[in-house]
Amino acid sequence: MSGYDATAHIAEEIKQPEIKTPWAISLGMLFTYIAGWLYNIVLCFVMGNISAPNSIIHSPIEQLVAQIFYNVLGKSGSVFYTICALIILKFGNFAAMQSLTRTIFALSRDKLVPFSDTWTTISPSTGIPIYAVWLSALWAVGINLIGLGSHPAIAGVFNTTAIALDWSFCIPIFCKILFGKFEPGPWPLGRFSTALNVYACAWTMFVSFIFLMPTTLPVRAETMNYAVVYIVAILLFATLYWVVRGKEHYTGPRIEVSKDTINDEANESRPGQSKPPRGARQVDAEPTETRPLLGGT
Repeated sequence: MSGYDATAHIAEEIKQPEIKTPWAISLGMLFTYIAGWLYNIVLCFVMGNISAPNSIIHSPIEQLVAQIFYNVLGKSGSVFYTICALIILKFGNFAAMQSLTRTIFALSRDKLVPFSDTWTTISPSTGIPIYAVWLSALWAVGINLIGLGSHPAIAGVFNTTAIALDWSFCIPIFCKILFGKFEPGPWPLGRFSTALNVYACAWTMFVSFIFLMPTTLPVRAETMNYAVVYIVAILLFATLYWVVRGKEHYTGPRIEVSKDTINDEANESRPGQSKPPRGARQVDAEPTETRPLLGGT
């Protein structure tokens, strides 16, 4: 139920992203909807009476799905399928860390993050921004250490990540509805665009309130949902950071221009010059200039 959005984070690394990225996202969402729906039907069918004294809610291991595996499949089957679930979660973690690393690299490339030159350093042996990878890993480990001290605190972190992920997708959609400055690409939604955009924003707002609600009543310090505290703190910090540093250094997303790109543009402007065959591989494409995507900077 997570990680199917990974293709959106590597759009800059694939060919024809304006076509292939929507395809990948749509296929990932379609599989997730169908497989997740069937999986939940099976869980509901075999979970048993949740009001009984020995129901899964009173499980001593406090892992409801693992308890269902144990009740239905026995010890060996539950161990096997729980390990399979952990392996799937690990692959989801890989995708999430890759996404975080890509975000750190992109924001550092655009000079929004402190020590940006460090986080954009590419390792010659691996071809990846190695320091950004380590920052992502250490940051994730540090945050999850909160769970060793307080379950409500780490639960609030998980709720906050769900809200933040949904908002990151919804903000561009909301801006499109609000300002109307949008040029359809090769994957348009046609006449359903506005209706689907409004639905996406409304649904995101609804689930955000759900993620902010406490799970038990009455609400006490040990049962409070601290996601609302984290969200307010993040928004205040982001606003302060933008005022103090961000608006001075950040001019918008930047694009890298290579020698081949410059040569191709020059050849196209010269009459009689032949262009390379379509699909031909180009070499020695070292970046020579980085220019802002936004005009006037």
